Amino acid sequence: MKSYLHSAIDTIYRKDDELIIIGLTGRTGSGCSTVAQILCSEQNEIRTSLHSSNSPSNNDERKEKIVKRHFDLTWQKFELIQVRSVITLFLIEEGVSNIISKVRELLKDEKLDFDALEKSLHKLEQSLEDEKSSNIPELTIQFYTNTLPKLSAELKVVLGESAFIKLYQEIGKNIRLSGTALNATLIEGKFFTLAEKINKIIKRIVQSNKSINKSTLIVIDAIRSNLEAMFFQDRYAAFYLTAVSCPDNERKQRLYKLKFSDDDVKSIDKQEYVTRDLKNITTYSVQDIQACIQRADIYISNPDQNNEVSKYSNISNQIIRFVSLMKRPGIVTPTSIERCMQLAYTAKLNSGCISRQVGAAITDTKFSVQAIGWNDAPQGQVPCVLRNRDDLIAGQDQDAYSDYEKNTKDYLDHFKRDVDVYIPIKASGRNISYCFKSEYNTLTGVKNQVHTRSLHAEENAFLQISKNGGRGIDGGILFTTASPCELCAKKAYQLGITSIYYIDPYPGIAIDHVIHGGTKNPSLILFSGAIGRAFHRLYSPILPYKDELTALLQN
Repeated sequence: MKSYLHSAIDTIYRKDDELIIIGLTGRTGSGCSTVAQILCSEQNEIRTSLHSSNSPSNNDERKEKIVKRHFDLTWQKFELIQVRSVITLFLIEEGVSNIISKVRELLKDEKLDFDALEKSLHKLEQSLEDEKSSNIPELTIQFYTNTLPKLSAELKVVLGESAFIKLYQEIGKNIRLSGTALNATLIEGKFFTLAEKINKIIKRIVQSNKSINKSTLIVIDAIRSNLEAMFFQDRYAAFYLTAVSCPDNERKQRLYKLKFSDDDVKSIDKQEYVTRDLKNITTYSVQDIQACIQRADIYISNPDQNNEVSKYSNISNQIIRFVSLMKRPGIVTPTSIERCMQLAYTAKLNSGCISRQVGAAITDTKFSVQAIGWNDAPQGQVPCVLRNRDDLIAGQDQDAYSDYEKNTKDYLDHFKRDVDVYIPIKASGRNISYCFKSEYNTLTGVKNQVHTRSLHAEENAFLQISKNGGRGIDGGILFTTASPCELCAKKAYQLGITSIYYIDPYPGIAIDHVIHGGTKNPSLILFSGAIGRAFHRLYSPILPYKDELTALLQN
């Protein structure tokens, strides 16, 4: 019989009803589907290069050996919920004739086989009817995690990659606006329709698995709305938003190999990764991959491999490590790279910028931290988040505002014009802060990044060393929760930074023009690891390991 503590440990680790949900996010071509495929594979189907010999040469190899042992003994494949398959459910509910009409309208420039399309849609329609008439839980799971993805894949083949993506981007936007696939009219309260449908499927899978005493491991491929990511983070403690990234030039090459044209790639990027017009009511109904990547707490790097022998082994190593930590937090300690990026992530929370918080850390070659920084107004000036529109207009807290803001009539008149708009917001107790750059650009009608009040995170870290007389950083390493812009990239180059670990590519020419612009080019490395909430959840042991081992020995 198990000891009291042994039973308690099983309960703490949810041995009987374990639930893990991984939500994947990333730009088209980055590799979300590849990660999902690996997660949904049997153990013997996964190619890995984790260290397993009896003579590890360093602690990193010892960590890999521990993870490999855990993988060998505990791996259970995940069940797939494909967002595009759930979108297919909404589509098929519209009826085949209505779908054909919509496809003709939306994809009028595409050469499509409408007979094959109609046949594929009827097949989907019949499969859905069969599922509705079935009361067997196992068949329901099979439908959502296997049958529906296969039928959606067949539909993609009929339409072609490019046409399929265009159609499903449009349908996804419609569902968030109206709750249905073909209606683009905004209806209040319908934004989370897609997320709620996925949530219902998750609950059905969990209930079915509980009936047969099976753990539930689910991967959602792929989440492309920041608010939908928040929806699942708010509902499930065991939900991990995982961003899959690769160098942008490699991502585009993958799409070209799939017969995407330059125009196709530009169209996809415009949908997924653009500056939002916050005054447009449809802003949050379209995909926002950039916001999802920023919100993620686990990052998987998926660059191209040099040969077929190593193909997928590196990405599998990352996946296995994260899943092992989800099952047994603290089974290994963080990498040096994760530790330093976590410092940058923590530093960004000091940012007073109301648009985007960014953090940076600078280390020597041994990952010893020399400086941290965050994007913010210069020391002695007041961050935007602490300033208030009403205070400026009323002449209060004058030290918080520049002479230009206090004395320029056109600028003040611009502020007074919309004062009534903010009354309902003030009633909620919110501070009515504002972005000087946005207000100035609106006033002048010229978009210019020069007018930002904030120093960038990397700048602040560099200047901290100069201001406080720190050690030189020639040959050092830069960690940034974004990636350096052109101005910061030049500073990093001049200071002799040799490696830059980054999370989210900056939409400019910093990499091609500055980082790769000379003879001492720093290495650009996509970050792989856990930060934020996941850093603590994965690396904080539930019990001290010594206590856990002692309890497990007491049978």
